[in-house]
Amino acid sequence: MKRITHWLLAAFLLVTAVPVQAAGNPYAETEEVFWHIMESHLSKPSANQLVKGALEAVSKQAEQEKKLKLTVSPEDDTLPEMEQRLLEWQKKGGWDATTVGTWAIDGMLSTLDDPHSIFFTADELRLFQSDVENQFVGFGFRLRLQNDALIIREIVPNSPAAASVLKRGDHLLKVDQQSLVGKSFEEAYAYLKGNEGSEAAITVYRPSESREFVVKLKRAMMTLPEAEGQLFAKGGVGYIKLETFGSEGALQFRDKLEEFKRSGKLMNGLIVDLRDNGGGYLSTARDIASLFMEDGLLMYTTNRNGVEVETWVRNGRDIGVPVLILVNGGTASASELLSGALRDHGIAKLVGTKTYGKGSAQQVIPLSEGDALKLTLNEYFTPKHTVVNHIGLTPDMVVEDYAAQVVEALHALQISTWELSDEDGDTVINGIPFPTVDPLFKQTEGGLQIRAQVLAHLLGDTTITEKDYIALAPYLEKHRTLKLTSTNGVRTLSYSKS
Repeated sequence: MKRITHWLLAAFLLVTAVPVQAAGNPYAETEEVFWHIMESHLSKPSANQLVKGALEAVSKQAEQEKKLKLTVSPEDDTLPEMEQRLLEWQKKGGWDATTVGTWAIDGMLSTLDDPHSIFFTADELRLFQSDVENQFVGFGFRLRLQNDALIIREIVPNSPAAASVLKRGDHLLKVDQQSLVGKSFEEAYAYLKGNEGSEAAITVYRPSESREFVVKLKRAMMTLPEAEGQLFAKGGVGYIKLETFGSEGALQFRDKLEEFKRSGKLMNGLIVDLRDNGGGYLSTARDIASLFMEDGLLMYTTNRNGVEVETWVRNGRDIGVPVLILVNGGTASASELLSGALRDHGIAKLVGTKTYGKGSAQQVIPLSEGDALKLTLNEYFTPKHTVVNHIGLTPDMVVEDYAAQVVEALHALQISTWELSDEDGDTVINGIPFPTVDPLFKQTEGGLQIRAQVLAHLLGDTTITEKDYIALAPYLEKHRTLKLTSTNGVRTLSYSKS
């Protein structure tokens, strides 16, 4: 089975103890996985299906690695026959049992047509758990890709990068002797990653100073906040970005709401940003939902036998203000669960693009040799029985552009005064920076242009249909309350809705 890079597509995670298999069986872990899939997976697979998948996977690997042809017999359709064949093939190819067992497990999982059921080695399990908790080893900066350049969009506080001379807006050119120019995020990540404590020389270009320089940094383990946010500068609207549904997510979300209250400013609305949030723990989703409603149905789940179970929120509190949730194609699993529940209860509306469509729930099952199996056991539905799996949630307000999604959400909360600018490549909307792939403004020979969809949603002008940029000058002439200023090289577009 193909390994996935982003582990966080899990609605909720639980842990189950399993019996240790008899000593002396080299395929004890493979057998454990076989029985867990047979007895628990949502699809109710057959033994013949799993055995065939396992043997075909091992046969394929043998052909690729050693040009060894291993014939899969249709008569091999039980677990003992599979284990006997694996032993024969292992000796024939000279592999160790762990390698062959892993191939067989991946083969069984590949028959399920379920990318969320995954076999983790012990190291992969630690990585998965770190991702859920928003932990990583690195230098302490976040990147964005703009015009084929990797640009630092954020520096993590108390990180190696924060202690260096690096700044937001710096372009990464090299890590050690490896060029990062023209590389994708995935390629750059592969070159930047390393063990905790290891050092690398980062070559950087700073556009504001037109110079190149080298910074030496050591990688460190960091835990990033799961929930971050602040009040917009105008209109009394709160903004909370939730990165993941880890064990601290609900507490940090609650603390942000309390911080807004302590500010002394009246909060008239709330924007919750779940874009690119791939999920996490059910308990966190339920605890966050309890910050929005006193009591209510969170979801329905059904198992492989069609038994339906209700999950409820109890003893919560009413948020008391209108809520907009920002979503996109990376909004998955627990993010979809929370979004769907709050919308069904009339608490929130969704803005953005259709969500990922992962309406299944997994359980992490530890195996006897230290590895683990993440297995799909349930499908979930929103309180109104909306199907999420393989479909996703369609927003109430469909908006493609990343910055325009924020503008539309603020419009829905009756904001009438605006300031938009570009700073270090981010689009700043009423005081809050949003990392965007494309800048808000672009200077051309024909004059200054602006992201068309941002302007369209700012002015509520449905005649602006261009997908990318549009000349700003005609709209400055047409709208007397639309003004462009520039201070220290930073352009700011101000607008008051009449």
